[in-house]
Amino acid sequence: MARETATLDQALTITEMLSPADQLRLISILSERLSRESEPEVGSIDMLTLAGLGAEVWERVDVDAYLDEERNSWEN
Repeated sequence: MARETATLDQALTITEMLSPADQLRLISILSERLSRESEPEVGSIDMLTLAGLGAEVWERVDVDAYLDEERNSWEN
């Protein structure tokens, strides 16, 4: 049997007939479905491959001064 495709306008019209609780449930279901479909399958990550990642950001930073500044911000 051929499956008919609904338009967004039709879907919105139908959702207006749902209770607020069912509309929230629909949002949750759609969100979960889309996140499953858009997330690539990721295997385990070897943390050692991340060593040095972002090192260029810290090349010109005085680490001791940075840490002192951060610690001082906690007190304020």
